[in-house]
Amino acid sequence: MRSRVATRVALARGSARATTRARRPRAVDFRDDDRRSYGEWGVDGIAQNSLAMHAMSGAWESDARRAWREVGVDSETRVTRLLILGNRHRKDEVGEIFRDHHAIATMCEALERFCGEGVRAGEVFHKCPEAALVCVDAAKIQRALVNVRAALPMKEVCLGRVVERAPRCLLAAGDADAMKGLGDATRALAAAMDVSLDDERLRAVVESTAEVLFEEPGAIQRAIDEMKPLNDGLHHPSLADFVVEYAEALVVPYIRQTLAQTLAMRRSYRV
Repeated sequence: MRSRVATRVALARGSARATTRARRPRAVDFRDDDRRSYGEWGVDGIAQNSLAMHAMSGAWESDARRAWREVGVDSETRVTRLLILGNRHRKDEVGEIFRDHHAIATMCEALERFCGEGVRAGEVFHKCPEAALVCVDAAKIQRALVNVRAALPMKEVCLGRVVERAPRCLLAAGDADAMKGLGDATRALAAAMDVSLDDERLRAVVESTAEVLFEEPGAIQRAIDEMKPLNDGLHHPSLADFVVEYAEALVVPYIRQTLAQTLAMRRSYRV
């Protein structure tokens, strides 16, 4: 009789312990939150996307590192980020390309050959990894570059500089509406700067700040309107010369705000 009672008590205690364990909250894995919250490179620029560098190491890494070095990527930070794009946790087509040193050499060589001078392949793929999907195929990149060049209503422009500053134009090259947008933005910029489409100053702005080509014409006009009064105090020969000097302000509002604050300070000193 006693043995039966003892057995029942033991079973009851075991069930209570199991229930307690089941009710305990599971440990929170903050790594998923980090991956959702931070971008491609993580909170510190490198390490967040690969929890430990040894976790992404593989036989391909030394060959890929050598391939990036051979195409002129000198920065160790840049090389590391490009290697992260090929880590074994990335299962998509971009990851496969960045793990293959032959593919790296092929797409960099094709980009530099068809764009000519003015493009650094490492910078293009660092800014826009998906551009590899276009550049790894010689026929695709040729079509993309032809479409981009045809969309720009300018007689002369360095396509390599445009691609390096705005690599996403390669991905948009197959979209007729996007290509029309490049042309509309170029014409809107020329009109806002009060220059012709063949003016060297327009070309300088497009080549140095190609991201402006993805802005709406209205946004370009508003940015130029904000810059007009600033030139009155900074004394450039013309508005176009001023825009060339501070072209990045067209796409970065904070630069325009900083220029306005600088001008206000200068005027206060004069008083």
